[in-house]
Amino acid sequence: MSVTGSQATILWLQMIRRGGENVGFLQFLKVGSVAMPVALLSTLGVRLLTG
Repeated sequence: MSVTGSQATILWLQMIRRGGENVGFLQFLKVGSVAMPVALLSTLGVRLLTG
């Protein structure tokens, strides 16, 4: 899970807001909590298949 104080999380949230989207932190965290496991499992799957 993304650490709430991590620099990467803060930078992504700022970039989204600069792009004109009004995204609250909780909404950002909810989307990230779904997207992160999918990305992690996909990456691990590819790694295992190409290992």
